Amino acid sequence: MTAIGTDSSIQKLSREQLVLFDYIQDIIEYPDEALIEELDDEGIETVEQFEDAFAGSYDGHGTTSPEAQFCEELVSDCGYLENDLPSFISDHIDYQEIWDCELRHDYFTIEHRNTSLFFSRHF
Repeated sequence: MTAIGTDSSIQKLSREQLVLFDYIQDIIEYPDEALIEELDDEGIETVEQFEDAFAGSYDGHGTTSPEAQFCEELVSDCGYLENDLPSFISDHIDYQEIWDCELRHDYFTIEHRNTSLFFSRHF
């Protein structure tokens, strides 16, 4: 067991958790023991599981929630809007509704330092 801490409440991390902690330092700003514990609570215990599950981090912009931002990027990345969908349609897609009704069942979020981290439930 190795101790890593950024505050006075240092927790002990297992070797596997330490490897995961070291890995995510390049991906997530300011990871800490609490984040590692939350990942562990969701079943993400290894680098491989993290790689399979992690879908991105979003902090929203303007009036757009992180969930809506995630959904918009996912829909775009999947190519669902590539067929020259007219703007009078594409400008009125409710990405928050897509999250609330559909994608929240397939993804979960962890709030970390004012950022929403998105993970697939199917890893």
